[in-house]
Amino acid sequence: MTKTMMREPLVKEIQPISKDLIENPSSGLIVTLSKSGDALSLFSDDIWDYSATSNSHRTINFRTKIRNLSSSINTDGKKFKSAVKFLKVFTLNWNCEMNGCSMSKLNSDIVAISFLISYCVNNNIDFNNIFTDSSAIDFLVTNSSTEKQIGLHLGKIQRFIDTASVLNQSNFWCNMQPSKEFSSKLRKTRKSFPETSQSLQTMIIPSRIYQNLLKDTIESLQVFNKHAEQISYVFSARTKVRDEALRLDQSVPMSKLTKSQKSLIRFYWQTALKTDTKLTKILAELTDLNIIKNANWLSLTISLGQIQMKSAFVIAAFTGMRKNELLSIPFNGLRHIHSDTGNIPVVWSTTTKLESNGVPRFTKWVTGSIVEEAFEAAKFITQGALNWSANKSQVAEDESKLPLFFSIENGKSGKPHPHFDYATTALNSNLIQKIMSSEHLLISEQDLKEVSQFLYGDEISNNIKLGKPWPLGFHQFRRSLAVYAASSGYVSYPTLKSQLKHISMMMTVYYTDSNSRAINILGNGPEVKAMQKEWQEAQARVESDNLHELLDSRVTLTGAAGKNLQKRKVENKLPKFLDNRNSTKKAVKNGKIRYRSTLVGGCMSIKPCDKGAGVLASACISCENAVFSPESKSILLQTKDFYKSQLTLDIPKRVHHEYEVSIKKIDSLLSVLEVNQEK
Repeated sequence: MTKTMMREPLVKEIQPISKDLIENPSSGLIVTLSKSGDALSLFSDDIWDYSATSNSHRTINFRTKIRNLSSSINTDGKKFKSAVKFLKVFTLNWNCEMNGCSMSKLNSDIVAISFLISYCVNNNIDFNNIFTDSSAIDFLVTNSSTEKQIGLHLGKIQRFIDTASVLNQSNFWCNMQPSKEFSSKLRKTRKSFPETSQSLQTMIIPSRIYQNLLKDTIESLQVFNKHAEQISYVFSARTKVRDEALRLDQSVPMSKLTKSQKSLIRFYWQTALKTDTKLTKILAELTDLNIIKNANWLSLTISLGQIQMKSAFVIAAFTGMRKNELLSIPFNGLRHIHSDTGNIPVVWSTTTKLESNGVPRFTKWVTGSIVEEAFEAAKFITQGALNWSANKSQVAEDESKLPLFFSIENGKSGKPHPHFDYATTALNSNLIQKIMSSEHLLISEQDLKEVSQFLYGDEISNNIKLGKPWPLGFHQFRRSLAVYAASSGYVSYPTLKSQLKHISMMMTVYYTDSNSRAINILGNGPEVKAMQKEWQEAQARVESDNLHELLDSRVTLTGAAGKNLQKRKVENKLPKFLDNRNSTKKAVKNGKIRYRSTLVGGCMSIKPCDKGAGVLASACISCENAVFSPESKSILLQTKDFYKSQLTLDIPKRVHHEYEVSIKKIDSLLSVLEVNQEK
């Protein structure tokens, strides 16, 4: 099948079953297997277990999905059972056409089609006519909880009918051809409820808010760590109070505190505050330092949650890690790589984004020394909570099984994180909103102007309003890192791809889109100047090596600068500093020559690029500083595929035109490269 309505999935937790087996599935058809290869779920089961391949969501309950939308129907009746069976058959066929997908995607797709199946059940409509009655769309809109969900569900329904239309010769899909009324109603309704996930890209954090937030966050962590000894005394006092209040035998199992136990501990705590002058003095000092709002235990636990969040902010900002990757950091996740210039800190965690089938991989993110403050604070809280939380203290013997972001409330008694023996904190949005409500972090006219500039004047999201808190999300740290790093000129695309743990370079390009319009946040401070010196040394060495590899290769170079370089080599007119790598390295440092990798080849421009070549191949191809070789062919084809996929989305006309121009120029360059390769 030509997948005109869907992209090839990167994560395949669920593999498709052969079409021959699902054309008329038997009740004994094996649909999922255990890790040992034994049958786990059969087609006849109402709940399919994908725990052997899925890393988060483990099961799909088909019965519940229909029952939730068909409350008046007899769940033991033939009609209900037929609906559940049809949903299973649809699931198998849909997954087959997708060629496998992630568990979360399949589950959300099943939720969307469940609305239409339930409508058929409620109105005695044959399931083959699932895409004929336009009122089914009204049923979906009425029974969805939010406008965003409506938009996402409708987008999935659109892909279902596109598939049915394309596969009109298929034994399964040919019976479900959409009616004109249904298709028309779907198009009109989608205009009212757009599928925002396709058209809106994660925003970068405006430079003023970004810098102020990181400054405040780092200062908060430094103050907290500076007074860790005093806070540790409070932790010890709380642990002592709990143990005296409960007087539990060591054989009593670990559990969450009951209401009566909490009440008893509060009574003993109040007594301790009256008798322990050191404790009351420390709480007063912590209040004066703004570490806690009030001199009591509740205020301290609230502050601990904020410190955990701020620690996550810093790690996210200086690594580009996703939220689930942050929560997968083990207690001993900060290590160092030894190099000639000193120790380089790296954060170890687990990601599911490096393997095509979504298999978790333990890997590292290079970072800066500032994250040591975040780790120090987060580890301190975790160690403290292991002692004073729940009904008794606990010692974690294996630090790799202990999360860095331990849940203060439910760490010992809650559902353990998949990679640890304990539950992790939620890092919820309510806490983010409180942090972002500081007056100097509220959205200003300058911020709005900067966002508009970055978006090329396109409409700004309704969530971004003057005088209101910036709607911060963890993924914005990731996007901001990509954009600000790319705009600085100090970071290459391959480096960003590695840091962001992208499978495809195209995703890295997508993340750095419009970086040339972002403000350079590095400034001219002494730390930046030191970094620039170190960067320039490494940059000169790498560019010198790349230049000599290019000159020593026997391939035909294309592009204005590439042709000129090769011509001068043939004529023996190369500059003297290209005689050896050390001389070339000095020339690069002195600004006499440059060579660096780009999205589609190489660039010899001595000045920073101002042509928007960060994301548009056309800017590189027509540039007088461009260098292309036969090796450029594969990346050009990938770039072309990326542009073509973007043209199918709801993107601004300006961007649409730029991508079309880039595709034409790529085709032209590819033909030249092919001719050169044949010579």
